[in-house]
Amino acid sequence: MKQTKLFDEDIHSQEWVDMPEFNMTPENPILTIKVSFKTKEDIAEFEKLIDQKIYFNRENYWFPKLNRKAFSDYYYKDKQI
Repeated sequence: MKQTKLFDEDIHSQEWVDMPEFNMTPENPILTIKVSFKTKEDIAEFEKLIDQKIYFNRENYWFPKLNRKAFSDYYYKDKQI
């Protein structure tokens, strides 16, 4: 089954003139582990060891911590402004 195009012509390439290339480097871990804690004190000790705050609604952490920038740090500025 062939997927239908959203637009008949390639209009996005007309708008992408002189724009920078985007290359995303994948961040793939070589090992992922599951860690369990019995007490809040154990969590606090682990936080000190990895130098990161542990949140109950978050499951994944990188060690050492990845320094990711927020998408809001990047914006497009028109040359005419």
